Amino acid sequence: MKKALISAFFFDRLAGKLKISGPAPSDFLSDVDIFVDHMTLSNFFVRPQPVNPSRKRKGGSRNSALVGRQSIYDRELNIFAYELLYRPSEGDNFAPSQFDGNKATSEVMLNSFLEVGLENIVGEKRAFINMTEHFVDGSIEIPLPKDSIVVEVLEDVKPTLKVIQGLKDLKSHGYVIALDDFVFDESLMPLVPFADIIKVDLMQITQEALKGHVHAVKKSSAVKLLAEKVETQTEFEFCKELGFDYFQGYFLDKPVIIKGEKIPANKIATLQLVNRLQDPDIEVDELDELIKVDVSLSYKILKYINSPGFGLGTEVTSIRQALMLLGIKNLKKWMSLIILSGLSDKPSDVIQKTLVRAKMCELIADVIRQENKEDYFLVGMFSMLDAMLSQDMSTVLEYIPISQKLKDALLKHKHKEGKVLRLVIAYEQGAWDDMHAGTIAPSSLLKAYLSAISWADSAISGLAHE
Repeated sequence: MKKALISAFFFDRLAGKLKISGPAPSDFLSDVDIFVDHMTLSNFFVRPQPVNPSRKRKGGSRNSALVGRQSIYDRELNIFAYELLYRPSEGDNFAPSQFDGNKATSEVMLNSFLEVGLENIVGEKRAFINMTEHFVDGSIEIPLPKDSIVVEVLEDVKPTLKVIQGLKDLKSHGYVIALDDFVFDESLMPLVPFADIIKVDLMQITQEALKGHVHAVKKSSAVKLLAEKVETQTEFEFCKELGFDYFQGYFLDKPVIIKGEKIPANKIATLQLVNRLQDPDIEVDELDELIKVDVSLSYKILKYINSPGFGLGTEVTSIRQALMLLGIKNLKKWMSLIILSGLSDKPSDVIQKTLVRAKMCELIADVIRQENKEDYFLVGMFSMLDAMLSQDMSTVLEYIPISQKLKDALLKHKHKEGKVLRLVIAYEQGAWDDMHAGTIAPSSLLKAYLSAISWADSAISGLAHE
């Protein structure tokens, strides 16, 4: 009964997304039944259980899950796709020895597609999703659209006859296939003809060995190569020169420091303006004057606010009118966004990550009932200035007259603002074991993350019209 109900529920939600009308086809329900067989039904039907008061955890259900993403870039550092990151909540008592790959993959797909909405995490990009052997060989059907995902075959999947047949079937149905953490071993070569993308973990191979393997693969196959765990600009340039097509890692988040190079005076002035905007006591007249003296900034703000994304329904012709329509807090936030977007020549994904981080910090501040939410937004926004300006954070902060408390938050992750920043960074990197959420429910973290992504996407869309 429960399985049939879940199957019908799954079809109802999927049909809504794909605009399918009518009853569920019998073959669809059969496929979903196979999928549901490998799920833990308690994730959908919570049975009353005795609670030990000493172990009761505040802040949310044990069935909550955390879903994140990591950017995958092309050679021009445009976003090609995202890899989905997943973790059960702490209430699930996760430990590597208890990890069930089939269950984790199933929950990724149900959480990201059914509950959260895949488009809310990755937009129009593809999502790389790790697939265990049972999904690859067809024992469990993959109930996600082929145009939305990349089937990432885990490194421990061996080329058995059943796996090879499963790969043939996936290819015939139009799925894009990637081999995860691929090791160039003769026994694994039968997998290569089915791969569109081969992922290579830079931590598992020397640069000399990598050169030979890349040459051999490029010579015998048209497969694309993806370098993962790219942590520095030097590694990115090395892999790009070797002929890699895609790159995954946090190399864009780290500053490329050029010794002896100082921050230009115009950028220092920009940083000080952004900081002044965050002052909760700034008056409307001063804000109006700050903007009006910079003709270029005034033009950009008015053009941005009149963009379709705002949907104000009336043309805004002055900064004071914008203040009346949006309110001082909102206008300050949009001004900071516009100013920072012109501060760096880094790829747009750096700006987007900055916005997601700032907004998520602010939203969590609201969850924990902090009145100084602007400070949390500021800390999140300033936390990537080192990457934007190719300078140490301590050097950048010398030019910004913010409080010592916020400096400590940025440099040492001290105080509540710093702890929230550390939590948000751990979430966005999928470093689940480094997260210290206290009493914040996993569902609140996921909601804040998705809301921050949506807000950042809207902001970036508005900038595109600016």
